[in-house]
Amino acid sequence: MMRKNRVMFVDDEEGVRVSWQRFLQDRGLKVTTAPDGASAIAELSRHPVDVVVSDLRMPGTDGLELLKWLHARQPDTRFILFTGYGDMQVERRARELGASDYLEKPISPDVLAHAIDVALDPGRLHAALPVVDVKPVRVVPRPAVELKGAERAERTPLQTVGLLVAAPFLGLAFVVFLPVIGLGALAWIVTRHIKGALWPARA
Repeated sequence: MMRKNRVMFVDDEEGVRVSWQRFLQDRGLKVTTAPDGASAIAELSRHPVDVVVSDLRMPGTDGLELLKWLHARQPDTRFILFTGYGDMQVERRARELGASDYLEKPISPDVLAHAIDVALDPGRLHAALPVVDVKPVRVVPRPAVELKGAERAERTPLQTVGLLVAAPFLGLAFVVFLPVIGLGALAWIVTRHIKGALWPARA
């Protein structure tokens, strides 16, 4: 099976084409270039490639027109569209026409190299993603109060109402009787002292 490594780079700026051509050739790719969409179509008609990397805005036939032609004539060829004018509608249209990626300028060499690698071998994208084995976890709620092992203390609605009714009376009894008990204890102590003063203990 022939190795897929043929790339065409399309841009209307010569300096950009030359720079990217050298970079991609250093990565072991066979690279041809074209200054616009019409020239790219003429070259692709004679010598198909595996991946086309094209600018969006170019004189004459732009990147989307080139993608339309490629989608109709050479659907197996992967296409990467890049632009300095980000537009969600353009990106959506490019995806609908079969673009494998959509990049916004400025593009780093690593980003473009990765996009081309994935276009040449889509399996690399899935291989790069980690596989996470997610197991279901059973959550067992703990009882609020534990009595005698697994028994749970539960109140009936009647018991709850009884506690709500009795609570004010219990509080009132505590407030009323606590001072009474304290006064009783104080009276007993005073009485003991008075008796001791009036009737001293006999020798």
